Amino acid sequence: MRRPRGRTLGAVALCLAVVAALGVVVARAVADGGSVTLLANWSGADETLFRTAVIQPFEKEEHIHVLYQGSSAESQVLDGDAEAGAPPDVAVLPGPGELAAYAHEGQIQPLDGLFDAKDFNAPWTAKVDGPAGAGAHYYWLPIKTDLKSAVWYPKGTSDAQLAAAAADPGSWCLGMVSGATSGWPATDWIEDILLQQAGPGAYQQWATGTLPWTDPRVERAWRTWGAMVGAGKDTYVRPALTRAYGAVSRTAVNGRAACTLEHQASFIRADKGWRTSAQHTGSDAQFKHSTDFVPGPHTTQDAWEVSGDLAAMFHDTPQAEKLIRYLARDDVQARWSLAQSAFSADHQVKQSVYATDAVTLAAARALDATGTVRCYDASDAMPAAMRDAFQLAALRYLADPSTLAHQLTTLDAVRRRKHAVWLPDVCSKDGG
Repeated sequence: MRRPRGRTLGAVALCLAVVAALGVVVARAVADGGSVTLLANWSGADETLFRTAVIQPFEKEEHIHVLYQGSSAESQVLDGDAEAGAPPDVAVLPGPGELAAYAHEGQIQPLDGLFDAKDFNAPWTAKVDGPAGAGAHYYWLPIKTDLKSAVWYPKGTSDAQLAAAAADPGSWCLGMVSGATSGWPATDWIEDILLQQAGPGAYQQWATGTLPWTDPRVERAWRTWGAMVGAGKDTYVRPALTRAYGAVSRTAVNGRAACTLEHQASFIRADKGWRTSAQHTGSDAQFKHSTDFVPGPHTTQDAWEVSGDLAAMFHDTPQAEKLIRYLARDDVQARWSLAQSAFSADHQVKQSVYATDAVTLAAARALDATGTVRCYDASDAMPAAMRDAFQLAALRYLADPSTLAHQLTTLDAVRRRKHAVWLPDVCSKDGG
């Protein structure tokens, strides 16, 4: 092998020096305002999307470097980091119940003054108590929201076909696997059935810890769900317990598959399973309110279960404050919610933003319609221990419905534990 000449070595060294110098210049250009650590649950393609739509514009504008960590088990990661005394500066979680506990412990900082809470609809914004003597403050900022209480089906399906499918457990697209949070598609169903059958008042009592799990209305919701999806029947249960939630709708396009109905949040309409081709830019999914499918008495068709992603600040640094202020801006809210096929709780974001297709606009209008009662996803609003126990119990019930009485008694014992932090409210009407 011929040795490179001295001139070649010199050129290579010069190139390396230039690249290194440029790297330093770029790093300084981005981070001369310092850095901020951020934890959220977006990884893979979602992380790339978040970096492109949110992080990179923030870094360019504020010259603050964002040290981002994405994890599908973020609750466990955050709990471990907080226990070790090293939480991130900012974390994004779906659970206000979990954040309320951090607020009570004095681990997250009030956001009063960093955004105008009047610009955001409830139940995504709410004051909660901090440590003893600290009073009530705003401790989280909603950065995106989703509509639940929806059943999705292929475009063009007739009402008669929908009715027949709803009565067939095999028609429901059901997948329980979601890593550390497996079981949440089941809890979503049970929560929504209780909301529609028993109404927002009973739902709020249950979600805030004052209605026992053994209450007949709660039990009825469980049994209704079990009958709808074929709980205890191996034909339906085995696939559901071994299939990822995100994969179930990918065979439902145009009714060509065994499952044609999916009870899921509004983000599912963007899943490639509801699209006929890579070139198709719209959604082949339509949705109806779940009351059209849930049997039993219904108190209202104006109650929707909702969810969201909430940003909280663990360290009150100038960089963290700038990130919160940035995330609260209506242009950033609109950009990120659209990128996530979601919505913003900021009523300054006009509905025209969601006029990308008829289905998206219909979901946006449902979220903000006059008379609408919005109730936060109950398991997300509950204390973390209650949420985790609920998810596990739902999986056990799906496998063996004869255990229901035991599951509900066990869950009620968790509800009665001392020192758990429960939210005072989870439902709101119209924007209040």
